[in-house]
Amino acid sequence: MVENAPDLMARWRSLTERLVPVGAQLFATASVSITEQQSSDVRVLALMLLARTLSNVRAVLSLIDNGYIVEAKTISRCVYENSYWVGALVREGDAFRAAMVHHEMKHKRMRAKTIFETAEEFRGSEIAEKLRQWMREHKEYEDSPTLDPKAVANRAQNESYMFYQHLSWDAHPSIQTLNRYYVAPDESGIPGIDAAPIVPEAEAVETLNLMCLAAIGVLLGVRELVKSSAPIETIAREYQELTNLTSQVAARRDT
Repeated sequence: MVENAPDLMARWRSLTERLVPVGAQLFATASVSITEQQSSDVRVLALMLLARTLSNVRAVLSLIDNGYIVEAKTISRCVYENSYWVGALVREGDAFRAAMVHHEMKHKRMRAKTIFETAEEFRGSEIAEKLRQWMREHKEYEDSPTLDPKAVANRAQNESYMFYQHLSWDAHPSIQTLNRYYVAPDESGIPGIDAAPIVPEAEAVETLNLMCLAAIGVLLGVRELVKSSAPIETIAREYQELTNLTSQVAARRDT
C-alpha cells in the first residue's frame, strides 16, 4: 500500500547524499598498488572514475538545490559515461585501457590540427614546430578509433543508454527544451521569458533517480575492479525500494 503523500524529494536527496560515503568506503578498502602503468593502470583508472563520479553526484545535488535542473541533467550524463567506462574496464580490462589511450592520442592530434587550421599567427612560431614534431612522432594514432558513449555502453553491455539519451535532450538547445523559459502572453499579447523557471519536483526526482542508477553501477563496477569489500548491496536495495515507491505514487496520481 502506498503511504500518504511521501516526501519523495527528501528521500531521493537523502539517498543521493549517502552515495558519497559509500564511495569513500571503496577508497578505504581498495586493494591497489602502483604498477609500471602508474595512472593508466586499470584499477587506478577505476578509482579515478569513482572520484569523478562522487564529484558529479555532489554537483548534481548542489545544482538541483539551487534550481539549475538543465545543468543537473547535463552533469548526470557524466555519471552515465563513468558507468560505461567502468563497465568496459570490468569486461575488457587492459584492452579497453589501451582503447582509452588511443582515443586520447587521436583527440590530441585532432586538437593540434584544429590549431593549425584556425590560428594563422601560430603557424610560424617555435611552438608550432614543436607541435608538428609531436604530431609526426605520434602519427600511428592518426587512424585510431574514438570512443563515444553509445559504443562504450555496448562494450560494457550496459542497457541504460536510453536514459543517457533522455538526459541529453536538455543538454542541447531545441524548440522543446527552450520552451521551459517561455511565458505565455499577458493580456496585452506580450510573451515573457523566465530566466529562472521553477523546477517541478517530479523532474528533480526523476533526475536524481536516473543519476543514482548510474552512480550505483559505478560503485559496483569499481568494487569488482579494486577487489574491495565495501558493502553496496544495502544502498542498491534502498534505491530499488525508493524507485518502486516513486512509480506507485506516480501511478496513483495518474488515476
